[in-house]
Amino acid sequence: MIPLFANRWLVAIPPIWMLGVGALITLSVLFLIWAVLLVVSPRAAAEARTSLRDGFAGPMSWLLLTLAVVAVACTPLVPTGQIWRSLVRLSSAEQATMSVDIPAGASLQEVPLELRPQELSSLQLESNAPLLVRTQQPIEGFALSKVPDVELDATNGNRWSWNRSEGATNPFLGATAKLEATNASDKPVRLTANWKLVPEFPQAAILPWATVTLLTLSLCYGLFRLVPRRIAAVASSTTKEAIGQPIFSVALIVGVVLLFVFIVIPYNTFGEDVKMLKDSGLTLIKVLALLVVVWTASVSVAEEIEGRTALTVLSKPLTRSQFILGKFAGLVLVALLVFLILGTVLMATTSLKVVYDARESSKDMPLWRDCADELITVVPGLALSLLETILLASVSLAVSTRLGIVPNLIICFTVYALGHLVPLIVQSSVGKIAIVRFVGQLFATILPVLEHFTIEAAVIGGVPVPWSYLGWAALYAALYSTVALLVALVLFQDRDLA
Repeated sequence: MIPLFANRWLVAIPPIWMLGVGALITLSVLFLIWAVLLVVSPRAAAEARTSLRDGFAGPMSWLLLTLAVVAVACTPLVPTGQIWRSLVRLSSAEQATMSVDIPAGASLQEVPLELRPQELSSLQLESNAPLLVRTQQPIEGFALSKVPDVELDATNGNRWSWNRSEGATNPFLGATAKLEATNASDKPVRLTANWKLVPEFPQAAILPWATVTLLTLSLCYGLFRLVPRRIAAVASSTTKEAIGQPIFSVALIVGVVLLFVFIVIPYNTFGEDVKMLKDSGLTLIKVLALLVVVWTASVSVAEEIEGRTALTVLSKPLTRSQFILGKFAGLVLVALLVFLILGTVLMATTSLKVVYDARESSKDMPLWRDCADELITVVPGLALSLLETILLASVSLAVSTRLGIVPNLIICFTVYALGHLVPLIVQSSVGKIAIVRFVGQLFATILPVLEHFTIEAAVIGGVPVPWSYLGWAALYAALYSTVALLVALVLFQDRDLA
């Protein structure tokens, strides 16, 4: 029973392994940069090493190290050959042409093709005279081949084509490809084959995308610490304060436990439990991150003002605008940490849930690419949920300049609830009396339209989210956050801190 159980769950490992390899490459590049700095600028290298003890770089490093250890440990269980071949093909989609002369009277002359059938995207055959071509040889034990012989004659213009996107059966069997041509005429016939190859497993793109994302985040954070140093100092202090709060640890522990529990919860959806796990997981992470961010904003701003700690901080060469911007940057880093940690767990549990759901529903055993496909659909939902949390963090920061933690929690979660109801409020006020229309338009103008960040239906349904949508959503979040920060600056500018 143990080997069967182990084999069943092995297909869920490759997507998680690719995330870990991305983290391992990121750590290697960062270590190389640090080694170069150690030679070129020892002071900068020492400062980079010291930054590991700040609020963001430390937990981020532990997350990368954990993923890297998982990748190393799981390497023997992963079909690295398949993933490597697909990665090579990702960088170069090959198109090739080959021509060969078929002698007169030839019968089933073999024409080998230098391609892997699993990578074949399209195939075109063309001849300058009638020709009979067999693409798929009969299998031992079967009398007929799956694909009929191709007759290149005047009826089809001596041409034949196959395209994977049309859903037709692959014209070749096995790991090699060859043609067998029969020329019944008394003259040689030239046969030309054109084909295009694509990655056998396009899901292997998880590895480079994970590497680019993690490395970009790390380098951007390093640049942030170097350029706006005063703002970065406030942000680092805010992040450290948030991590030191019990609510941060509780949120992470509760989130991790519930995300793993979601794997075994019976949703009674007749085989669609994977979709329910993604929906529940995205909502859970968003609510926990919002709770941590609002709590941090209240503690790091409202309580500092009430306890006159802010007056001491501002007595140093630090302006009020830098103080607010630093606090907001710290809140963004806190939200990013929560999403990185819990988002990684959600992607892992999604991959595991595919196998568990197939077993519980008596489905065919899934392949690792099926697990990877489900994992990939979670990423846009995580990105949009993070943008929504950052937007609400700016609102919470503005409120915390004047009010304490309890009013802040009430106002932010009210904005969260009403923000998702704005389209419904506007629609229900159409055709009503003037005051109702005014209130509806007022809500639509003041409140953020959070439905822009809600794509759970697309995520759980596997519908691809275009990059343009993510870009417009990011622009909307940036504009609204900018307005909220301006309000926070105005409210804080004339706030009596004494």
